[in-house]
Amino acid sequence: MLRSPQASLIVASHFIEATRDSGYKSLGSALAELIDNAFEAKATSVHVLIGRCDKPENSEPILCVSDNGHGMDIVTCRNALRFGWSSRFNCRDSHGRYGMGLPNASLSHARRVEVLSSANGQTAALSHLDADDISAGRRDTIPEAEALSLAEYRSIHPFQRGTTVVWRKCDRLEKRYLGPLTTRLRTELGRLFRYQLWSGKRITLNDERVEAVDPLFERAGAGLVGARNFGPELGYEVALGDVAGKPSSSIVRVRFTELPVAEWHSMSNVQKNAAGIAKGAGVSIVRAGREIDCGWFFMGRKRRENYDDWWRCEVRFEPDLDEVFGVTHTKQEIHPNEKLLGILTPDMEKIARELNGRARRAFVVVKAEDHKRDSEKVAERFDNLMEPPPDAVTMPRKGDEQLRRGGRGRVGGLEYRLCVKKSDALWFFEPELNGGRLTVTLNGQHPFVRKACGKMLGGGDKAESASEKNLELLILAAARSEVMLAKDKRASKWARQFRESWSNILATFLS
Repeated sequence: MLRSPQASLIVASHFIEATRDSGYKSLGSALAELIDNAFEAKATSVHVLIGRCDKPENSEPILCVSDNGHGMDIVTCRNALRFGWSSRFNCRDSHGRYGMGLPNASLSHARRVEVLSSANGQTAALSHLDADDISAGRRDTIPEAEALSLAEYRSIHPFQRGTTVVWRKCDRLEKRYLGPLTTRLRTELGRLFRYQLWSGKRITLNDERVEAVDPLFERAGAGLVGARNFGPELGYEVALGDVAGKPSSSIVRVRFTELPVAEWHSMSNVQKNAAGIAKGAGVSIVRAGREIDCGWFFMGRKRRENYDDWWRCEVRFEPDLDEVFGVTHTKQEIHPNEKLLGILTPDMEKIARELNGRARRAFVVVKAEDHKRDSEKVAERFDNLMEPPPDAVTMPRKGDEQLRRGGRGRVGGLEYRLCVKKSDALWFFEPELNGGRLTVTLNGQHPFVRKACGKMLGGGDKAESASEKNLELLILAAARSEVMLAKDKRASKWARQFRESWSNILATFLS
């Protein structure tokens, strides 16, 4: 019986090239694997450096990720570059799981990766993996790690101990402008690791601190803040089956926020894009405190619309639910199974539809605000300088920047509305105070209104001349003066009688 020669599990030269196309969405998603490893090694600080070699004959990009974690000995330093090796394989209590992150992410952007590490700050080790050596058939194993002098270790590593990963021969970064790339990367890392940054851990990029970026616009950091929680956080218990003979489960947590349409709708499209409002609709998926995906998840039959830019959602879970979420080995995508869709979709779709409707209604209001007459805007701007009417309920308006920023000594003024209605009554205007809004109705039958306020009768949106604006301000001032007398019944009655008499005499003069 002929015995076939033994075949290795992989063809190393082919595998090394194939694995370079693992599908990392961005440089940030690849770097996230290294930063995950650092935080899993109990690091409190991670330094990322991106630049180019300063040698005249070589200006290729080079990238370093250094941490102050517990470091590795010489054996672990070599094993860390093996595909599938992990000291905590398939553990479910932190970021890593399969031991693929370091070599996989590194080779996705570079053809050579080096690992320098020290566990005690007294001895250091160096290992490397070179794709060119393997592709050319010069070797099919990881080279032995070697001892590294402390002087050389400290010339590269900024901490007393810990690990530095160096990417060299970064062929997929060669033709990219590093300045814009670094700017985008700072924002991406701030979003992916926002929970770690909020907890006090530190990431720097080219010696500049990375600030947390909250896609829900709720917590302070590098982005806009001003969204409001929409309802309480929701918790869903998902069964895991029997573990050690006992049934177990894990909790999925879901929360929604609503963006302030009134305050932010007037931003330019450029500003909205830069802030992440426009085209940012969807759900942030957070696994073990780190975002791994974002997209239009758990929305059922609801289609994404422009109004959905004005709310956000976050779903958080722990690694023991990786199977039901369908987490990929690169930890940057989810493919939820039918069980999870059945649990989350009904509520999340319903809430999304409600938030969409609220955004629609909010835009109806702000569009009406945008079409205010010039006289109404002027009156509202200065109304807070006067004593409020006795029956008014004055609240700070959302558009008042000084009040939003904590300005003192100001009281929210009245809102003003001018409208026209035909009536056989004697008055040419009538005031009505409702809460914090003073509505002044002009009588379309009165000769003064027909002659002096023709543009309003014709449906004009705004006063087109200074004289018309001033005339409307005169009417608004008279109306406000009358509602100031509301508490004094006798004075209020005299004011109404005066207005009717004045309107009647004015109609006689104009007839």
